[in-house]
Parts: sequence; C-alpha cells; structure tokens
Amino acid sequence: MPRSLPAFLQSDHISSRTRSILLDRMKQEQGHRENLSQEAFDLLQIVCDDILPQEPLLGDVRLNLAVMIDHALAGSGDGWRFAELPTDLKAWEAGLASLNCYASALFSQTYADLNAGQRGTVLDKAFDGSLPHHLSAPLSPAQMTLWSGDLRNTIVATFLAHPITQEKLGISSNMTGGDTRIQGFSSDSLTRKETFEPENERRFSVPSQTGNE
Repeated sequence: MPRSLPAFLQSDHISSRTRSILLDRMKQEQGHRENLSQEAFDLLQIVCDDILPQEPLLGDVRLNLAVMIDHALAGSGDGWRFAELPTDLKAWEAGLASLNCYASALFSQTYADLNAGQRGTVLDKAFDGSLPHHLSAPLSPAQMTLWSGDLRNTIVATFLAHPITQEKLGISSNMTGGDTRIQGFSSDSLTRKETFEPENERRFSVPSQTGNE
C-alpha cells in the first residue's frame, strides 16, 4: 500500500535535495529484497521487530526496515567497518545465520521458533559477549558482539531516517533551510517549537517512578 506523504515535506524549510532523499527513502522502504538471501532477510524482519517494536511509536503504520537495511548493504555505507568482521553484506549474512546457530545451541530451536523472551536472551548474549562457542556459527561470540552492536544501531538509525517516523515523532532536524537560503532555527529550547515546525502526532509520557530507592 502506498504511503501518504508527510506534510512537512512540502515546507520551504526543506531543500529540494533533502526532499528528494527523503522521498527516495519512502520509495525504497516500499521495495523488495535485493541483496540478502531470502533466509537471512526473513530472519532480519523478525529481528527488527524484536529490537524495535514500532506500534508504540507509529501506531498502525509498520515500516519495512529490513528492506531499507537490505538496500543499504550494497552501498558504500558509512565508510568503515570492524577489522574483525567481513564487508557489510557478508557480515550481515553471516551474523543472521549465526543467530540461528546460537539459538539452536541455547534452546535447540531456530531463532524464528523461539518465544520473545528467548529471542531477547539470544540478542542480549550476542551483545554482551556471553554466547557459547559454536563451531558451526559463521561468526564467533566475539565477532557477534561487534556485529550485534552494528545491528542495533542500524535498525534504530534506519527507523529514525524515515520521513514517516520523523513526522510521527515531531523530528524536524531536516528543516534547516530551503533552496534559496539557510533559514535554520532561532531557539535552542527543548520545549518550544518554531512556527514552521509541525506538531508531532503522538505524545509520550514518562511513567513516574515509585517504590524504594
């Protein structure tokens, strides 16, 4: 289903170049897998939902973050990688395959067959370096620590880069100029919006802390 365009993309505080990039992200997110194997891609979709549940933030909208990540893996990326890991596409293919191996070692099931708590255990152990050694896993526990950090960072960054997320959460950091002049912001207040900034659609409250210190 085609996405509705966020209204802020029509603002004169967005340059044509920035608008084009954001529209390309929307188009890309509605695309299809191009680089990862089908097995790895299917697993990535599950992992994206495990690490970043979208419903509390976006309501009924669900972005296909796995597609955006898949497309980005064939590009130049941010220009660096851990020396202990292979290049991005190979690292993600190996990392996702390793999740299945370690899930099997810990719970005798594939990652997709685990319940939410078990999947969280696998992800947490990957991140803190406490996975058991597994000869069949493409990435060692030490490599999984590095890769799983990239995994988490990439999922969150991909989510925040999408225009629908930016509209829903009231993120207006792209609204710093236009085609003819840099307009920018006049206030550094955390609570007061500029007149050109859209109101975020969703409001979040921080639960009060109770109980003993």
